[in-house]
Amino acid sequence: MYNLFQRLSSITSFAMSTLMALVVLISLTTPLIPSSPTHSVTLHSVQNAKGRVVDQFDRTARKSEFARLTFDLDADLSSMFNWNTKLLFAYITADFESPEYSTNRVVVWDRIIRNTRQAKLRLRKHHNKYTLRNMKQTFEGVEGANLTLHINPVPYLGIMYDKQAVSIPFTIPRPAVKAGTKEKAKKGKKTA
Repeated sequence: MYNLFQRLSSITSFAMSTLMALVVLISLTTPLIPSSPTHSVTLHSVQNAKGRVVDQFDRTARKSEFARLTFDLDADLSSMFNWNTKLLFAYITADFESPEYSTNRVVVWDRIIRNTRQAKLRLRKHHNKYTLRNMKQTFEGVEGANLTLHINPVPYLGIMYDKQAVSIPFTIPRPAVKAGTKEKAKKGKKTA
């Protein structure tokens, strides 16, 4: 009645339809799997300095203000791993508003977590991995900022989403001015 190729074609199309329905079902149900990660971020100090920042993407080598953060991070993200989690991408951002730009988000630390053994993070007095600086080379006019921990679960199949875990406010101090610099600036104003 049917030849071999027609039978093979109908079996293959049924298998592919079933597989596609299973993939859609997996991608829709993965965000519904409960997880309860624990996390806390503690900021110890924020230091602001002025100098030349060594940046491989900025060839201008001009002086600018940059902030150095010291923080603690305690996190147990192992509950976020399930059968559809390939890896977790955890990162900390500093968010602030400046007079020139309404939204500034700078990534100051990140880590790729590939399994549950790496999912327990305990960092003590850790410094920012990436330079925190403003586009205008100065933090003048920046009132406050937030340090936020983000977690991105990367699934084998399905939609990636960003989970904001914890956010703490902080202020960026003005850079320390050397003693001789203030006197020179005052003398320059008097003579002008």
